[in-house]
Amino acid sequence: MKTTKTMWVMLIALLTATSCSETETGIDPEPGNDGQVSLGITPNLKVDAGTKAATKSVVSGETITYPVKQFTSSDYAPGLGVLVTNSGATGWYMPDGTEYTGHHVWYMGDDTGKNWISIKEKKDTYESTKEVPYYLTKEVGKVYAYYPYNSSISLSISRESDLKIPVKVLASGEIDATANNAKKYWKTNAWAATAKADLVNLSLSTEKDYLYFAGEAGRNVNNGRASGQTPVAPDADPDNTNENNPGYKINLDMKHAMAMISFRVYDGGHLSDKDVNFTKFEVKNHTGGSNQFKTGDGMMALTDGAITGTSTTTGMSRTVTNYILMRQIDEEGTEGEHAFISTGTSTSSINGKNVSRTVSAVIYPIATFDDNEIDVEITLQEGSNTAVVYPITLQGNTWEAGNNYIYTFSAGRNKLTVVDVAVEAWVDNEQDEIPL
Repeated sequence: MKTTKTMWVMLIALLTATSCSETETGIDPEPGNDGQVSLGITPNLKVDAGTKAATKSVVSGETITYPVKQFTSSDYAPGLGVLVTNSGATGWYMPDGTEYTGHHVWYMGDDTGKNWISIKEKKDTYESTKEVPYYLTKEVGKVYAYYPYNSSISLSISRESDLKIPVKVLASGEIDATANNAKKYWKTNAWAATAKADLVNLSLSTEKDYLYFAGEAGRNVNNGRASGQTPVAPDADPDNTNENNPGYKINLDMKHAMAMISFRVYDGGHLSDKDVNFTKFEVKNHTGGSNQFKTGDGMMALTDGAITGTSTTTGMSRTVTNYILMRQIDEEGTEGEHAFISTGTSTSSINGKNVSRTVSAVIYPIATFDDNEIDVEITLQEGSNTAVVYPITLQGNTWEAGNNYIYTFSAGRNKLTVVDVAVEAWVDNEQDEIPL
């Protein structure tokens, strides 16, 4: 009978720390048809994020999750792509006879971001999807990984720098802000904290958040049975810097290659006593600036996530639906679903930042930009009245990969004010508030 060492068995071994013989673990002294060893990845997906959940292909939390009912959708549950090269990254790895005969492996986890398996195709559910192990030989290879998986990627390689995949920032689209991702919400007669699972990034369903595996703890793998080496024990920790006999396990610590920009808007200056909708935002290069902000097609290096090849500088727009501004009212007023009385500026207080929804877009990182380089236009509309566009020129900043730059705008009768802008872990980066 063919015996394999798949990842779920490996996890049990790690959790129980039980000493097993080679017969008990199913790993024979040498690879072959009766004792193949499959690549085992640990879902240690540290995506430089906070504790938020994921929404579609934008990863907001520390694990890659998806709605269980959307398993078959590539927008909601694309999985991880894993590429395996030879030890010098000058060519592809040759696995030990399996349904996988090449170098590009598709990994899927369950809807909680656990129990990752290599597959060839998705069925209707995770449970009904067949695991197709990727068997390693005694030869040492290197692992490179990215998210989201793309079956159409075809690469040739003669050196490590060839490992780049196409990426894209969408110039336009529509964000449905029906889901309330504000930190506080009105529940019956009081303010309540929003459930952690609902603190999602509201963004385009079609936009993608590209992740890469930096390999900071090494990339080397093999079946743990290299000639002349001590066999790797089944419960041994990954040793992926070992150039001779690293073993079959690897932790994939994924990092964001992109940055994120987010906007929340509230009525902080008696803009209206009626409902006002936030209907659109645009991000564009300031006239006379150096055209730092870009959208369109680019390439991402799988070694360090560096982005190259972007050239479109005409800007980005997002139409926003179902976003009613929260109104800050005086202390004698009546609070409710769209009205609040400010109690302070702290993270636990009731204020415009904490009670307002946030809409987001994935963008290319910008190392640094100066004042008068990037403009934002916020469009607000009261009922059927003519929409009003509020232009803002941002202060100089950096938009670094892995950071979510959150801009809060306080709308008044005369102008839009940025009240706050900063950074937390995507890293969420709260900026100073700006008045409109």
